[in-house]
Amino acid sequence: MRRTSTTFAIFASVWLYLGWIAASRVFLGDNDEGIYMDAARRILGGQMPYKDFFTFSGPGSFVLIAASFRMFGLTLAAARIPVIFDLALMTSCVCWLTWKLAGRAAAIVAAVAFLSFETLWQGVLANHRWDSSAWMTLAATLVFFALDQPTRRSQAACFAAGIAATVAVFCTPTVALAGSALAACLLAPTLIRRLTEPRPQGAISLAGQSLLTAYVSGVALASAVGASWLASRGALMPMIRGLGWTASNYTIANHTFYGWISGGYPHLFQGTSTPEAVVTAFVLVFITLPATLPLISSIWLWKRPPLKIVTLLATGAALLLSSYPRWDLIHLNYVAALFYVLTAALIGKFRFRKFLVIPVMVVAVCSIEIAARQRWAEPSRATELGMVHGPAADLHAMAMLEGHIRPADTLFVFPYRPIFYFLTLTRNPTRYSFMQPGMFPESDAKLALEELETEPPHWMVFMDIPDSEFLRIWPGSDPNRMRMPGIESFIHRRYRKVDQVADFQLLKLAE
Repeated sequence: MRRTSTTFAIFASVWLYLGWIAASRVFLGDNDEGIYMDAARRILGGQMPYKDFFTFSGPGSFVLIAASFRMFGLTLAAARIPVIFDLALMTSCVCWLTWKLAGRAAAIVAAVAFLSFETLWQGVLANHRWDSSAWMTLAATLVFFALDQPTRRSQAACFAAGIAATVAVFCTPTVALAGSALAACLLAPTLIRRLTEPRPQGAISLAGQSLLTAYVSGVALASAVGASWLASRGALMPMIRGLGWTASNYTIANHTFYGWISGGYPHLFQGTSTPEAVVTAFVLVFITLPATLPLISSIWLWKRPPLKIVTLLATGAALLLSSYPRWDLIHLNYVAALFYVLTAALIGKFRFRKFLVIPVMVVAVCSIEIAARQRWAEPSRATELGMVHGPAADLHAMAMLEGHIRPADTLFVFPYRPIFYFLTLTRNPTRYSFMQPGMFPESDAKLALEELETEPPHWMVFMDIPDSEFLRIWPGSDPNRMRMPGIESFIHRRYRKVDQVADFQLLKLAE
């Protein structure tokens, strides 16, 4: 009971903390968050993913944000509720699992470290990877509970795990690898029993079969509900074709090496003095934990771990594999929760663990304190999306857009930064919320141009970004596909510049 109450207290604390820090924070430096907000608005308006607008991920994240909009209104805070839930849920799971494996003290340390380092430099921003990782972490926690001490509630836990795993797959289809890993772990006791006893009669085999059956039943129910919804709206087959597009175009353009960061690690030390370089190297130890913790967790393989540990290892490894081809540090960050648990459990058995725990807690608490001070210092302003706060430059850019654009105006953002559709509450006359250079084939650029020519938007946000910058972010991109001359020619021919902030040019359709 004490463990459960502490876990719920941590969930509530994280929810309140992140809600204050990030729920209404405007941040224009992220390329992807607007994809999910714009898609959720389109769903509220009756459109369907794949059928009516382009996307390359599963529909789950769009539906979660759309549901939040439906319940809490069209505000920035409502758009962030799912990701805040994700991080609160994963922090709680990290706490509960670590407590089971290494005790209360280790659980508190692991939870604080996880929350601090996961939000240290990436920000609390909507993303389908947060959603899928959170729901799959919940599924793994429920299966762990069922395998730890089987009770009458174990079947219900596995049934719920199957539902959670399916929600995760609907957000990010590739995490089906992790869902399959959980099924394999539930199958293992029955399979081992059958291999050792030709005619299994024991309760262990029957229990193993019932847990697997409950898990598969949860998967089947949630899958049927999701597929029925898509089919009833005519979006099931377009989704299948859309996932084929992703397999053909996403992998090469978005490929990165394991633990990679934009621009590479050497540029972090360029122009730094020796003391600054030492501090940078020290901070990197914590920033790169998502890449190093899986390696540390592999020590369990030499310890003949019980099945419940194997379940966490297998699910964590499958989540890591599901991040391919984007094995950069940001995407490893999304799938690190279970590796925090496994590493904390290992350290909890280490004789000199205090020498590791003390610096980790100092850095973690300092990181949280820095985030809180930044929140106090940020300006705020009233907008159509409610009261928001954020960096002064981002609020200035938002004010510039609001000074010209009215909600329900038509707008096209090229090539990337779909957050502007949500911040201005405008309508995009095309099916594309972004056009990533180096990834989209000519056929998509041609279709987008046709839609623009059919209904030229009243406003255009244009960023003339050099190819080198895109190659820094997406180093696997084809340099020969970095430009879309047809769309660029349309923009230069039909639009005139009316304002600019940083590298964002606001253009207006020439009458």
